Amino acid sequence: MPAPRLFASHSEPRAQWTHVLASVLALCGPRHRTALMREFLDFDIAGADTAIVREFAPAGDDVIDIVIQDRDKAWALGVQSSLAFQGDIAARLTAAAGALTDFDRVIVMGITADRKPGPYMDAVAATGVETRYCSWLRVRDWVQERPERGRAEGVDMAVLQQAEYFLTPNVAELYRLEDIVPTVPLPAREAVTAAYFGLNDLSPAPRIDQAPDGATATFPRTGAGKAELVIRGGSASLALDGMPGIAIGSGGDWEAAASGALATARRLLPPKR
Repeated sequence: MPAPRLFASHSEPRAQWTHVLASVLALCGPRHRTALMREFLDFDIAGADTAIVREFAPAGDDVIDIVIQDRDKAWALGVQSSLAFQGDIAARLTAAAGALTDFDRVIVMGITADRKPGPYMDAVAATGVETRYCSWLRVRDWVQERPERGRAEGVDMAVLQQAEYFLTPNVAELYRLEDIVPTVPLPAREAVTAAYFGLNDLSPAPRIDQAPDGATATFPRTGAGKAELVIRGGSASLALDGMPGIAIGSGGDWEAAASGALATARRLLPPKR
């Protein structure tokens, strides 16, 4: 299902997912924002109902994906996200905490694909930073459950429904990669996931053939083989019909290749229905 227009402002997959969450936090009313903050923190925090939400707030040379801040600067929650399984966002979480020095209390939260917090959360907490963790699976569940359980209506209902339209199929696709992405080196995991979702946006729900040494995702799923994301023996590459393979060994590799590769894939793949 195509992303609704409200959530279609970013082309980079992680940015788009984070934009969906930031939109829910910013556009839902006080009751639902407070409930989501309670879900994240496991306790009620004063001022959540009137909190300011900033998306991709500048923080020196880094960015904080989302900042939710108390209007009187009593607290701030800095969110860093990842779509990778068993990745490492410790440095980004630490940078987020260091950028929020104007607040009396600072909490940083990681949202990743992992079902449970990985070692990166313990590494940040060991430095004295207050941390929280949530999986994209749980974010999806909250958005699905909230309209009925929270009796959402009006604007809140519209925002939550559109968030559900985006998250439900995409989270399902994300967890198809749970056993595949960790087989590539750590620097490549976010990039491989980004490549997968870049192609999935053009041709949803590819066929994934798993083998003892890896897997191949074929776009479109009919097996026409117009584009293949190949993960074998600890390495990943993108093969486009009639073109040399593109190695994906790091975020820099994919950043350099993404624009041209996806433009070519858009020409090769059948139109999305």
